[in-house]
Amino acid sequence: MSSQPAWERAVALLAVALGALALFLSRSLPQMEGGYPGPALFPSLLGLLLLLSGLGLLWQRRRARGRLQGGEGRVVLALLGLALAPLLLEWVGLSLTASIYTLVGTLLLGVRPAAALTTGGVVALLVYLVFQRFLGVQG
Repeated sequence: MSSQPAWERAVALLAVALGALALFLSRSLPQMEGGYPGPALFPSLLGLLLLLSGLGLLWQRRRARGRLQGGEGRVVLALLGLALAPLLLEWVGLSLTASIYTLVGTLLLGVRPAAALTTGGVVALLVYLVFQRFLGVQG
C-alpha cells in the first residue's frame, strides 16, 4: 500500500491528464515555415513537463510524513500569491516575476535560503534567455 496521500495522487493524475491534453491540442496549432518555433512550442513544452511531473509523482515512493503534510496554509498562500502575477508582470517584467515566484515557492517548500536564491536567479536567467531573447516574448 502506498503511503502517498490521496490528494497527491489526485494532483498527479490531474497533471498527467492536463499534460496529455495540452500535447494533443497543441498538435492542431499552426507550424511556422523554415523550422522556426511556432505557437505550438510553448503549450507542447508545458504539456510535456506536466505529463512527466505527474508520472514522476505517481511512481515516487513517499515517506509516511512528507514535508508538505499539514501545510495547507502554505498552499493557500501560494495560490493567493498567484493572483498578484498580472501586477508583478506589469511592474517588474517576466524574468523578475518568474524569479520571485520561484524564490517564494522554494522557501515555502522549506528549501534553504541560499539554495532558493540560487534557484530564483537561475530561473530568471533561463526565462530571460529562452523567452525574451530567443522567442521574443515581451516583458
